[in-house]
Amino acid sequence: MLREVQVKNGKLRGLVGNDPRIAVFRGVPYAKPPVGDLRWQAPQPAEDWDGVRPCYEYADMAMMREHPGEDASDFYTKELHPVGQYYSMSEDCLYVNVYTPAETVTDKIPVFVYIHGGGLQDGYSYEVEFDPERVARKGVVVVMVSYRLGLFGFLAHPDLKKITPQGACDSNFGIQDQSMALHWIHDNIAAFGGDPEQIVICGQSAGSRSVQVQITNGKNEGIVKGAIIQSGVSMLFGDEDFSMARIPSKAEQEQNCVDFLKAIGIEDLETARKMDAAELMRRLKEAWKEKRWTFGLSVDGDFVPEDLTTAYFKDHMLPIPLIVGLCQGETQSAFIKGNMTYEQYLAKAEKYGAEKEKFLSLQKVENDADTDKLISGDAFNNFRSASRVFCELRSAAGYPVYYYIFDHDIPGDDAGSFHGSELWFMFDSLGNSWRPFEGKHYDLARQVVSYWTNFVKTGNPN
Repeated sequence: MLREVQVKNGKLRGLVGNDPRIAVFRGVPYAKPPVGDLRWQAPQPAEDWDGVRPCYEYADMAMMREHPGEDASDFYTKELHPVGQYYSMSEDCLYVNVYTPAETVTDKIPVFVYIHGGGLQDGYSYEVEFDPERVARKGVVVVMVSYRLGLFGFLAHPDLKKITPQGACDSNFGIQDQSMALHWIHDNIAAFGGDPEQIVICGQSAGSRSVQVQITNGKNEGIVKGAIIQSGVSMLFGDEDFSMARIPSKAEQEQNCVDFLKAIGIEDLETARKMDAAELMRRLKEAWKEKRWTFGLSVDGDFVPEDLTTAYFKDHMLPIPLIVGLCQGETQSAFIKGNMTYEQYLAKAEKYGAEKEKFLSLQKVENDADTDKLISGDAFNNFRSASRVFCELRSAAGYPVYYYIFDHDIPGDDAGSFHGSELWFMFDSLGNSWRPFEGKHYDLARQVVSYWTNFVKTGNPN
């Protein structure tokens, strides 16, 4: 077992995991703490250290508007954050946790990198549904990545140009963090017995969107050899005026952030840069009562060079195999399905121009009742349709793509195969959940984690 390793910045000492075949390294820095003058700046390489750095404890979570576990009434507090309140939050959050089954540094074991979700506003790399040791037991090195979130990770402001070094990107800091982590892993994972030439990245929800950004960014070429996209392909269709898939322009995001600072009583960026992080979060939480202020991706021409849909149709993606899928239960919500009148249906048809009659001929829709029946199916279900069309597009371009729909029964309530329910199975972590899972669920979990790790090892889950 590799309990002590030499990475480029110095020596690390890890722990024996719950499984004695796995060595665990928690809180490994991949970048300098983004504090002080480095707030709202591109991540900088981690500094070297002397002696042996103990990696026994998780690092702080990234700053969030709500401390995970704080709202006891929230569905996901019970589901994912039952112990979240016991961990601290701070801006000093750029760390990875490494779980390795290697016995020597020459083992060259395939590497599974996971980017957590949470809408780019929330989440952390050691939520209770994550059990990286169980995945590592299948013969992969697992790396869990933390990155800046929300206001600290995705603020864009016109005045940042004045203080950003030439050549550096002045927005999408959380995405830059993820990319730096991937480069750090590529440069250092051999010390943990991992194979730097076989790195597969995976993410769910906002982690899925992050994965899509990373594989449409040429900066990661040669590093990422496969990707798993869970619950949330970011793809727009020609008849859509608005979608969660749309990425705003940098100018739009800058205006959003300027408006937010004014809303919380801050007139200039410099004041915000000097303000205590907890006070900024307090003001965000207060402002949230009036408006849902969120801070996310913007098209910056650098780390997010273009809208993802454009990247897909122009084949501006890494030439790698993919797993793409979703949970059936998450596609059934009114939020995903939406609603439509017959008049709105006809207006949608107009957007197809010369193809209007072909569009109308695909379904027999003559009134509101027919439209309701149509919308209750999957025809306009953007979760299902975006995922399926994305898979068709990549497959037609000659790349291996594996598509799944997760729809197992989930005991304990009537939530069904809700958003994130597959995480208990892909991490084989059912024993960490409050839900009364039975033998059949544990059998399926072993099958699902095998699919994922087979893909990491070979590019084929089967």
